[in-house]
Amino acid sequence: MKSIHTVLYIAMALVVVLLIGAAVYLFRAEPTPVLGSLFTQNAKIHIYIQSPPMIEVGEEFTMTVTVQNEGSEFIQVDEIRFPESLLQLAVVKSIFPGTMEQEFYGDHVGFKIGFLMEPGSRKEFEITLQPWQTGDVASNLQVEAGKTIVEADFRLVLVPVVAMAPSATPSSTPTSTATLIPSTPSPTVTPIVIPYASVIRLTAKIKHTSYFRDAWSGSGAIVSPDGLILTNAHLVKPPIPGVEADAFVIGLTLDPGAPPIDRYYAEPVVVDKDLDLAILRITKDLRFNKVDPEKLNLPAITLGDSDTLQLGDTLTILGYPGIGGDTITLTRGDVGGFTSEKKYGGRAWIKTAAAISGGTSGGIAMDKNGMMVAVPTQLGYGGDQDLVDCRVITDTNMDGRINAKDMCIPTGGFINALRPIKFAIPLIEQSRITPLLEETPTSTP
Repeated sequence: MKSIHTVLYIAMALVVVLLIGAAVYLFRAEPTPVLGSLFTQNAKIHIYIQSPPMIEVGEEFTMTVTVQNEGSEFIQVDEIRFPESLLQLAVVKSIFPGTMEQEFYGDHVGFKIGFLMEPGSRKEFEITLQPWQTGDVASNLQVEAGKTIVEADFRLVLVPVVAMAPSATPSSTPTSTATLIPSTPSPTVTPIVIPYASVIRLTAKIKHTSYFRDAWSGSGAIVSPDGLILTNAHLVKPPIPGVEADAFVIGLTLDPGAPPIDRYYAEPVVVDKDLDLAILRITKDLRFNKVDPEKLNLPAITLGDSDTLQLGDTLTILGYPGIGGDTITLTRGDVGGFTSEKKYGGRAWIKTAAAISGGTSGGIAMDKNGMMVAVPTQLGYGGDQDLVDCRVITDTNMDGRINAKDMCIPTGGFINALRPIKFAIPLIEQSRITPLLEETPTSTP
């Protein structure tokens, strides 16, 4: 029994010696490569950028950043930093591997990566971007790794969407033995590019303690590249006593299949309650930095002539309705007629059966040529403010019964009203020379 105890004591002693040896090895003065990477001050890296030289607006593309660890120690790629000049024209959709967590550095924005690289290894980081306006970016991209910042130059040209040209006339030389019966030629129709990028979501904010909270929202149209926004007056000055917005956020439509992205603050310039039209001007980014209007280069909608509209002409409505999700919505209808007002003449309103719901007001109504001819303004309007088809079909007051005490629900047959663009053009011109105002006098016809 005594010999067994002796063997156990010797085994325990050996274990202690081994543990002490391991501790000395791990914490010796010269760290191992893995531990040394935590203290690397001057990493040796090289970066390469691969990207298409020219991209159409709206088309997603991939920029590949290759990082080469040319040192003898482990390094961690901490951030990839993009120039502000690129992020003003395109949005970063994803980074792999990496995160969308951001850090701001003046003229660059850093995206957190946190990827560990072995000595001599290389790694490709794929960044998916989507441009939302045209421009020519010639700048540098930076990578921070192991306390070292390395940059590489690149150039990217973002061009408008180019319509496909009609295919060339086939050669008279037959390419097969089949007999083709030529069809009757039809006139070439150029498809209209839907100007969704010119539509914004307008969100009114009310200050609540130390932060802003959403109060209401609607739609608007970018009417000048330097940041003028056309919308309804009731979205800027709601007809509710004591209710006043403290700020207005402009959400840009970068992708028709995704919610708008809030990018700027705007302030009222002209508010005309009689016309129910207002102009705002973009003044600051979301960090409350002043913006240079000349550098905004926003995708402004082309304004048309509302007086040329005829009964039965097709209208296309774009906006952000309160129903149907967070993405932009397109509806179509015809010019159903015109409504007069004594102050504004016989075409004070354009009537249409196109679906317009709350939130779409302030958006864009465009003609068959893709030009803005009116502002969606009133719902269920036919000159007498009555809805065409409104029925009591549900228990709106929650008393357990459906009767005359419940509100009627519109079931179809809307006659909605659009304010012709001709009434907005003088306000737009006035806004170019007018400082920021709370409200302007009532307009004259």
